[in-house]
Amino acid sequence: MFCSFCNNEISKGTGEIYVLRDGTTLNFCSSKCKANQVGLRREGRRMKWTNKGLILSTEKKAPERKESALAKEIEQKLAEKKFAATPEKK
Repeated sequence: MFCSFCNNEISKGTGEIYVLRDGTTLNFCSSKCKANQVGLRREGRRMKWTNKGLILSTEKKAPERKESALAKEIEQKLAEKKFAATPEKK
């Protein structure tokens, strides 16, 4: 059985079961998860500390950093110096 909020595995005989008016049941591993979903009406996938949130955050790619013109210019000058420092063989 897994928690309805954080998707952690709940060992047998522990946790809480919350029954909604329409008859569906929600399983919670802790009162923290129950308070977040039932009381505060939060979604588990948006919380960083839940397994659902961790899975979604790892799927997102880190944004690519754009190099500034100054950084490109410095890199080009370093490459030119390195090329000029190498002795030419004839």
